[in-house]
Amino acid sequence: MNARKLLSYALGPVGGAAVGLVSLPLISWYYPPEDVARIMLLQTVASLVLLMMSFGLDQAYVREYHDADDKPALFKALSMTPMAAGLLLCAAVMLFKPGWPSEKILDLHSTALSLLCLLFFLGTLAGRYLALILRMQERALAFSVSQLTPKVLILVFVAAYVLSGLPTDTFTLILAYALAQTLAVTVLAVQTRSELKAAAAAQWSGKTLKESLRYGLPLAFGGLAYWGFTSADRFLLKELGGLSELGVYSMAVSFGAVALVFQSVFSTIWAPMVFKWVKENSNLEKISGIALTMTDAMAAVICLVGIFSPLVSLILPPQYSAVQFILLSSMLYPLLYTLTEVTGIGINVSRKTWLITVLSVFALLCNLILLYWLVPRFGARGAAAATAVSFWLFSVLKTEISARVWQDLPRWRIYGKMCACLLGSLTYTLWGNAANYYVFAAVWLCLLLALGFAHRQSLAAAGKAIKGRLKTGQT
Repeated sequence: MNARKLLSYALGPVGGAAVGLVSLPLISWYYPPEDVARIMLLQTVASLVLLMMSFGLDQAYVREYHDADDKPALFKALSMTPMAAGLLLCAAVMLFKPGWPSEKILDLHSTALSLLCLLFFLGTLAGRYLALILRMQERALAFSVSQLTPKVLILVFVAAYVLSGLPTDTFTLILAYALAQTLAVTVLAVQTRSELKAAAAAQWSGKTLKESLRYGLPLAFGGLAYWGFTSADRFLLKELGGLSELGVYSMAVSFGAVALVFQSVFSTIWAPMVFKWVKENSNLEKISGIALTMTDAMAAVICLVGIFSPLVSLILPPQYSAVQFILLSSMLYPLLYTLTEVTGIGINVSRKTWLITVLSVFALLCNLILLYWLVPRFGARGAAAATAVSFWLFSVLKTEISARVWQDLPRWRIYGKMCACLLGSLTYTLWGNAANYYVFAAVWLCLLLALGFAHRQSLAAAGKAIKGRLKTGQT
């Protein structure tokens, strides 16, 4: 993959992160923590609906795309069932329990809010499948635009509320998210209109659907367990600490999601590329080196975030002061997820996806135990710590099993650095304060310098390449 295409893929998550760094403080100043918490719960339930209604067929589409002779027929077979299931679910809710989404998710009784929630869910589901077309065709710029659109629209809507003096309440915030998602799907439909026409004209294949369900359903069950252990913190914190505490935690998680820049770009490129390598039986020896480089990159990001974490307190209201310390553990989850995309890819390659279900259930049980122990003692800090430990355990187990069922990796070097990142993050999250911050910062700076020294040759080569490009551009 050339540098231009890589930069095009990066535009969506990098731009989204930049927009988030503007929209999150804006929301925090004009909306109470309770509404921030409600948005997180809405997005969390949307991801659950996506998992349940997709049946793992989105993952099957990625896995089978390069092997399919008739790609429009593949898309038709794997997208019709999820969309039909999603529409039926939303229709049934509005017909029999119209106030249920608002009551259960938002703690408010409002049919209008329920309708907006369902609209957001359907938009999330449709957007997932349409974006997959762009992703698999390697239309990098179009894919990035589709990912960036809803984030920009949310910022535009919230800024319009503030500037025009409209109410900044739960309804207007949920409305902004629902409208942004709907308009993003519209953009995707325009971008993929020719593929959608071809899929509509293609013959539907029950055999393709059946074979894909065999691959995708174990992933879906594993995804449900995975959703459980990455979402249990939000629901338990809501019950044990209230919406206000959850709002503070939600803000930290949202800032930590900046690490999803790495995860989103890398995941978009990585899985299709590895499946292509497997088919061609080439470049497989590169995976170990990539895994080690990714581990060091994760450690460097942890050090940098820790050093600059006090900056968060400068842009948020005083009630969010704990975000500075929660941030590091919240960021560990997407960073570990990105690393595990490399170290755990063997499970997907070998098609033993049922193993992910077992690992996810085990991690979920671990997370629940830690949450019940840590949240009453540390509140939002405890929730972040519990999730970080659980995901670290999940990552280690997934890496270990992947190495045994497919290709070996230098695992102990990876595990040692993963453990150091976890311990540093937990210590700062649970016991960090303004007084001892400088001790942590000194340690992180030393580790960052050590990582730079270890990769000095690669960094020097990269610097020379950039300098050469700049000179070329000037002449």
